[in-house]
Amino acid sequence: MKTLLLMIMLLVVSVSNAATDTLGNPRFDEFYTVKEQVVKSHEADTPSVNPADIAQSLWSDAESLYELAVKIYSLIDFDYHHEKYGDVNEPYNRQKHFGTWVNDRRDNTCYNTRAKVLIRDSSVPVDFRTNGCTVSSGKWSDPYGGRDYTNAGDMQIDHFVPLKNAYISGAYKWNGQKRCLYANFLGNDFHLLAVYGKENTSKSDKTPEGYMPPNTAYQCQYIAQWLKVKLIWSLGLTPPEKETVLELLRTNHCDLNKMTYSVQELDQQRRFIADNMNLCQ
Repeated sequence: MKTLLLMIMLLVVSVSNAATDTLGNPRFDEFYTVKEQVVKSHEADTPSVNPADIAQSLWSDAESLYELAVKIYSLIDFDYHHEKYGDVNEPYNRQKHFGTWVNDRRDNTCYNTRAKVLIRDSSVPVDFRTNGCTVSSGKWSDPYGGRDYTNAGDMQIDHFVPLKNAYISGAYKWNGQKRCLYANFLGNDFHLLAVYGKENTSKSDKTPEGYMPPNTAYQCQYIAQWLKVKLIWSLGLTPPEKETVLELLRTNHCDLNKMTYSVQELDQQRRFIADNMNLCQ
């Protein structure tokens, strides 16, 4: 009887710390964000990716520098938040919360966001359907699978941090204009990517816990880009998500010097967001 009571108590504690709602959304009583604290140097051969150790390493030799060439943030140093994660005010709905591809009339073209990403990511000039607006062919190297494709119909546009994950990790607090901008964001070359459709379907709305690209040469870059999107948009990471990211850095022997983002880059991204907030009207 005592054993049964102990098991019930442990189950209750575990459910209070992490749960999944009826729609499959992860819910936690805590979460993390990438810390927006400037660091000054990065040891290339840092032996551990424990966040506290990394942060100390990044600061350790800073005083010996004569001049700071560039201010950077560490992507693997995190702020802890003892707050609810995933406790959204209404269930995620792609169309309602993020809309669809838009055509920015300010550029005087008929290309929507999908077309612009296909044009950008093709290594050759693209061809169009007879309407002159829809891309029909080009040459795309799928970073996830490592193969090339020429038929635009084979390609999907991946939101690097999926819309559903963005929603439950913070975007549910935004207004509709900001969410629509997130869905159509062209402020960098990794927020939206042209990838092979079947591989994008495999990824779906998964975090690195549930999906990593089969192209192993891309995995370290994948982690860095995941964290950059989370930083730019101030989105949360669940405790298992954060631990998975750090474990993947270890197992893939990633170069920690590349797990940074400059203050200048982040400022540019935030300005782009502010300047384009009226994209979706």
